[in-house]
Amino acid sequence: MRTISAALLGAGAVLPLLAHATTVVPDPTDAGASVPAVIVQSAFSGYQSWQDGDAPSWQELNRAVAPSRGKTAVKHGRQPVAAHEGTNGHEHGGESK
Repeated sequence: MRTISAALLGAGAVLPLLAHATTVVPDPTDAGASVPAVIVQSAFSGYQSWQDGDAPSWQELNRAVAPSRGKTAVKHGRQPVAAHEGTNGHEHGGESK
């Protein structure tokens, strides 16, 4: 049992050294060292710009929201008729004359 444990412990200790020995890391200070190509996918690779359909002009939009000429409620040059003929429209609630 001791020999198996010693063999496993020894193999476990040597294994990282063997794995490191197979991969050769180039010296970072060597300017002539070969470097593997880095392939990066662009964040905009599948981008499609959003397009409006045929939008109406601002003049058409203004005409759509403007009231028609026949429906204007304000008559220029005329005073609105008071609801009570006896009042002059300047009285405040609760005050006496």
